[in-house]
Amino acid sequence: MTRRPLLAPFFLLPALLWGGATLYAQDMPHPVVSGPTAGGTHARPFGSGAANLPAGYVEEERFLSGTARSFAPVGDWLRDGRWEARPAGEAAYAVRLLVRRPADPEDFNGVVVVEWLNVSAMAEGDADYQHMREELLRGGYVWVGVGAQSAGVNAPRTGLKAWDPVRYGPLAHPGDPFSFDIFSQAIRALRRPGGVDPLPGFEIRHVLATGRSQSAMRLITYINAVHARARLVDGYLVHSRGAAPAGLRADRLAGVTDLLPAGAHIRADIDVPVLDVQAEGDMVTLRSHLARQDPHDHLRHWEIAGAAHAEVPVWVVSEATPPSDGPGGFAPGGCAAPVNAAPHHAVVKAALRALARWVRDGVAPPQSPSIELGDPAADDPVVRDRFGNARGGIRLPQVEAPTATLDGRANAAAASGSEGGVRNFCFLFGHTVPFDRETLATLYPTHQQFVSRFNAAVDRLEQAGYLLPPEADAARRAAQASPIGR
Repeated sequence: MTRRPLLAPFFLLPALLWGGATLYAQDMPHPVVSGPTAGGTHARPFGSGAANLPAGYVEEERFLSGTARSFAPVGDWLRDGRWEARPAGEAAYAVRLLVRRPADPEDFNGVVVVEWLNVSAMAEGDADYQHMREELLRGGYVWVGVGAQSAGVNAPRTGLKAWDPVRYGPLAHPGDPFSFDIFSQAIRALRRPGGVDPLPGFEIRHVLATGRSQSAMRLITYINAVHARARLVDGYLVHSRGAAPAGLRADRLAGVTDLLPAGAHIRADIDVPVLDVQAEGDMVTLRSHLARQDPHDHLRHWEIAGAAHAEVPVWVVSEATPPSDGPGGFAPGGCAAPVNAAPHHAVVKAALRALARWVRDGVAPPQSPSIELGDPAADDPVVRDRFGNARGGIRLPQVEAPTATLDGRANAAAASGSEGGVRNFCFLFGHTVPFDRETLATLYPTHQQFVSRFNAAVDRLEQAGYLLPPEADAARRAAQASPIGR
């Protein structure tokens, strides 16, 4: 199917052009793009998703190199996020771009989603792509993952150079203080290629930037301190941020030398749309509730009740739900208790479409209801109902027609089990506690009563734009096929 490019509305054109090509042509060194990359010990990109791409989509890896700048703060950086920065140094770099795109440019919808790859596990991970994948592919987007941070290249056992020293031998990263400019240069190479075009034949109308977890914390700093210099991004999806963004001189999550204010806001004078998506678990484990702020013309917040920072999604939880290989079920091995099963991903897919529409058509998404909070200083600041599920927020059918307690509170690593991997991140995975048969029988005397209540919640979310039709249909099918009330 051929898709027409998404055209920028007239009122957005000044935002795209003012200070864009002219300012950046004068102010930024031009990066060099090479590739597509091939060969190496593994003969494939690290983290390749090619096997899961449908017909009509391809994956390519390219190298991006040049001279990047670091930045230093100018004046005091206050909680309002109106931060200024100045260039502080230069260093050579060479990183990678991982591209997943339609094979035929005629199938491109005009929107490139550029993800700041996550390195919390000391390797480059496409954390947001994993949540958005189905919407990206069915919508005709181009997705580009940018290896902006040092650990992705240099980590001794897990970085690219360690994983495949032949393929990634040419890469060099001078450190995370240069990550913000590397991210800008990657987007410039897409929008205004000066040599090799990484997307030949693709007419780019809009660029959306996204980052999840640690990457979202860096994206906040990019929005507040770098965006005004670059003006290359048309909209931002900030996903699962913490209370504080990353400092300009921060290395991964440690070594922060800039004293950033707790609960720093996204600056109110940002000139492009920002959609800030938070799970209940982000408020508990990452304290993101401390950064709550009022929406404005270019900012909306979505808060997902019942969702953890990370999860193994199941549409309908029951005692009959087959457990995975973890000791507690619903989890990869290593966590002490069953992890969160809420379909966090479904809301993120809807958020991507909502942001694209906002940028393309000027139609702002709704501001979601807020998750109810009690004591903001408490370990668990969320107000919960009689089942232990959060009150308020975007009400997934799993909390409106509950069959389990789903929370984002910190899980723990199992006393025994595999080392590394998910085990090291169990605190982010929350919990799932299925209701016993007696509770289910009281709530849902018949199967149809459960299905009707569940589907009513799905209908409300779909009408509000928090669920897209494919995910809403999948939820309804799961409810109908479930054993609840039988």
